[in-house]
Amino acid sequence: GYVNGEAQGGAHFKATLVTQAEGSSYELVEARLGGSLSRHDVGVSQAGPDTVTSMRHFLLAGEGQLQDLHTKLSLNHPRGKADQLHKCIASAATGKGVFDGNVKVNKLAQKTDAGQLSRNLLLVPKATVNVKPNLQIIADDVKCTHGCAVSDLSEEELFYFRARGVSYDQARQALVYSFGAEVIQDLKYEQLVKRIQQDVRDCLNRAVADM
Repeated sequence: GYVNGEAQGGAHFKATLVTQAEGSSYELVEARLGGSLSRHDVGVSQAGPDTVTSMRHFLLAGEGQLQDLHTKLSLNHPRGKADQLHKCIASAATGKGVFDGNVKVNKLAQKTDAGQLSRNLLLVPKATVNVKPNLQIIADDVKCTHGCAVSDLSEEELFYFRARGVSYDQARQALVYSFGAEVIQDLKYEQLVKRIQQDVRDCLNRAVADM
């Protein structure tokens, strides 16, 4: 797992390069909340058959923050599996998230099962998320999916809470918090998860107060 909780004004640049041998598994879970400028470049190459890759990312871009993520995943051998989930919340008008994710399934990577999903929340006007998911398939016997969504919270979800007596602000906070929790809970270390959850709550409470 990788967590960035640097102080406001900090800058952090990180690269992760992985080559997977036959039958190996690699899992990356990251949560980035801090700093003013943060960029992570991830490159993963499946260099043998029957490899498994899992990448899960949660980025929170508050006031004056840029959270930038670039990933490249190359599947080169049969029966590879890959799953990538990217989630970003832009909680301030000056907050910006960037995701450039490339998955390439090469000719020899038959029987591949790969999925990529990017979901993004814009909580205030002028908040920005730039998303560029890219799935390239050269093999012909594969199962591959990808999707992308950029939106505010849905009115249907809010209505579900309101119909049960929950106030609008409480409903909104609960939905926004649970959006990131799907990734954060995969960090597995209980004390670390609790600390990040509290940092997320504090940031989102500030965002709600400024709305």
